[in-house]
Amino acid sequence: MKKLNRILIVLLTFILWLGGLSPALADNKTVLGVTTLYSTPEQQGQGVTVYKDILQYAIATPFSLPPNFPIPATKEEFDKTVVPRLVKGLGDGSVTKAWFDFQAGEAENTGNQLFSVGAPSGEKLYSVVSGKPLQQCPLEVQDTQINFFLDSDDASKRAKELDAQGYFIYVSPVEELRKKVLDALYDQYRSGNKNPSCFLVNGTTKKITVDFQDIYTLLPPQLQQPAREKPLVFLPKNENEFLYVVNARESVS
Repeated sequence: MKKLNRILIVLLTFILWLGGLSPALADNKTVLGVTTLYSTPEQQGQGVTVYKDILQYAIATPFSLPPNFPIPATKEEFDKTVVPRLVKGLGDGSVTKAWFDFQAGEAENTGNQLFSVGAPSGEKLYSVVSGKPLQQCPLEVQDTQINFFLDSDDASKRAKELDAQGYFIYVSPVEELRKKVLDALYDQYRSGNKNPSCFLVNGTTKKITVDFQDIYTLLPPQLQQPAREKPLVFLPKNENEFLYVVNARESVS
């Protein structure tokens, strides 16, 4: 019952927020993205149920292959039959509206933990979502980075910079970097005696850093100056705990 109530609460919150967007939703070009933090993996699982199973969103994190998914025996076959579908699933990482629920975390430099940002009319927001590994099988990260830009070339440049720093790039306009993550997970799976947990990005992170500096003028007024000065950082409320991230995007054909 508690699980069901949590799902309904999250879904109701999301629906109420969408209610304020009704004019925009009439435009079939609107694409919504969401990033939500949770305090436990159980709560995160409920969030996945809402976004993936109920709202039919594409999930960037957490990521896992479906149960009993037939993983090819060779990387060549994997790259040919599996990777293209997974790479295409999140498109170029662009959205026209992004919603953030960081209430489960502790804000390091701002008290606003529930807010949204929209692209200027006729434009898109290009996101880069990445994580720097802390451990593998399953993957936990020491820092989850989310960056937003109005230009896809700027997003691509940032994705390549983060890749060079050892980050896994989950979402970006650069398809090769999304493929690189899948290849890395496949290598972990093969070297880990085909352990399914090695093919899992569970969304567990020690902190989340969100950089709005390129689009700070689009944020709510009270967030514009803090976001202009430096990226917003959110930490677990207790030092020895983790945050559990769900990053999802409205599926587009």
